[in-house]
Amino acid sequence: MCEQADLRIDIDAAKALIYWKSLFADEVAARARLLAAESGQPEHVTLTHYRQAAQIAVRSLPAAILHGGPFSDDHKVA
Repeated sequence: MCEQADLRIDIDAAKALIYWKSLFADEVAARARLLAAESGQPEHVTLTHYRQAAQIAVRSLPAAILHGGPFSDDHKVA
C-alpha cells in the first residue's frame, strides 16, 4: 500500500469525489439519527441504523453524481 503510482488525477475530479463522499456520509449520518429517533432512542444510534441509512442514501447517490454538485465534465486537464 506504500507504493507510489504514476497517476495524474484532475483537480476537479478529486474535488468531485470528495464532494460525493461528503454528501453520502452526511446523508447516512442524518438518516441514521432519524431512524434512531423513530425507534424511540434518539441518543442511541446503532450499526443497524447506519446500515439502513446507507441503503437508503445509496439510492440517491447516482442522481447526485449525474446532476448535482458544482462540477462539470467541460474542464480539461491543463
